[in-house]
Amino acid sequence: MQEEQIICRGINGSIRLSSDRLTVIGVGFSSPQDIKFNDVASVVVERKSIVPFATLTVLAAIILAIARYNLLWFIVNLYSVQMLVIPIAPLIALAIAILCGIPTILRLVFVNVFVSSGGGKLMLRVVPIRSAKRLVRRFSEISAGS
Repeated sequence: MQEEQIICRGINGSIRLSSDRLTVIGVGFSSPQDIKFNDVASVVVERKSIVPFATLTVLAAIILAIARYNLLWFIVNLYSVQMLVIPIAPLIALAIAILCGIPTILRLVFVNVFVSSGGGKLMLRVVPIRSAKRLVRRFSEISAGS
């Protein structure tokens, strides 16, 4: 039976995990680098916080709703002729919501993978979360069996 290899691809390289070694391709190396499995100290998946971007997205969406549908009519009338700046408020809020929504989605779908070994640390950026989880799960299975 042929051994299963897990390949984890990121924006700056890829990692191939087999039962006895990690092979690193890219990440500043001119040729693939093999790291013996016994030399690998840890494989860590880092998910960045989505709270700052998600908060800005929600606040911008609230401002958009307030400005567009005049939800604060009992405090200020946004439909009056004197309000010259307010018509662009929905456009600004929509732009902020879109600009902050994109990083929120990217942070939900992609992670960073850190591999530390005797030779130093390696970071693989923008890795799909399924691929990273599969790599870490297989690494822990192999390390528990050895």
